[in-house]
Amino acid sequence: MKSTTIRVATYNVGDFSGEGIAPGSDDARVAFREVIEAERVDLWALQEDVGFFDAATEELPYHAVYDSYPTYLRRGEKKYNYKAFLTGLPIGEVEQIYYRGEEAFGHPWFLHTQMRLEGKEVCVICLHFDWADRDRRAAQIAQVIEFASRYEYAMILGDFNPDDFVDKVKQSDDLTYEQDLSAFRRAGYHVANADRFGIFTTIAKSKKPYPCDNIIVSGNIKIHRVGRIFRDWMNDHAALWADVEFC
Repeated sequence: MKSTTIRVATYNVGDFSGEGIAPGSDDARVAFREVIEAERVDLWALQEDVGFFDAATEELPYHAVYDSYPTYLRRGEKKYNYKAFLTGLPIGEVEQIYYRGEEAFGHPWFLHTQMRLEGKEVCVICLHFDWADRDRRAAQIAQVIEFASRYEYAMILGDFNPDDFVDKVKQSDDLTYEQDLSAFRRAGYHVANADRFGIFTTIAKSKKPYPCDNIIVSGNIKIHRVGRIFRDWMNDHAALWADVEFC
């Protein structure tokens, strides 16, 4: 059976108050575009994609930044709840799947689409998980695993917020993120950030070894390389990418 390898990435665009770069300026556009085009990514999952670096302007960036990709599908209702897929691959329509009982809270939904690669139907999810409530996080993780398990191939990309979670509940550095990621491992998924490739810190101003952003794939998808895209002006998240092979 023919295999297919693509490069995928997740990036929480986040608030931008970059040091030395004025939000919404031409320099900011150039800097952001350079990140998007740095690694020849085939599919991006973007979180907090509300506009140009959230706080700066309501001007949507795709005209100035995303136009090197033919498909940009974005959904959201309010600040921090915007998510998007950016790709040159053929994908279907996107839908918002609400976490059960979460319609009014924080990041209450995940974004879902499907793509076909060499005859393979692939489920793709872009998400946030709750950062403060352990039970809420566990329920969200369980729902995503349940949803993704309906598909033969699945990719889950997004901001898992483990660092925020640890800080808010004032726990010691007790590998809290392992409790989250172990649920995916038990379900047979591979984890790009924190498994055999090591931990890529994607909290831009943090040196803590937490895999805040992650790419998680079903057991029949191989992960070959993982890396991050970081620039000094980032003040929220760096981008995480991985080469994945569909067998």
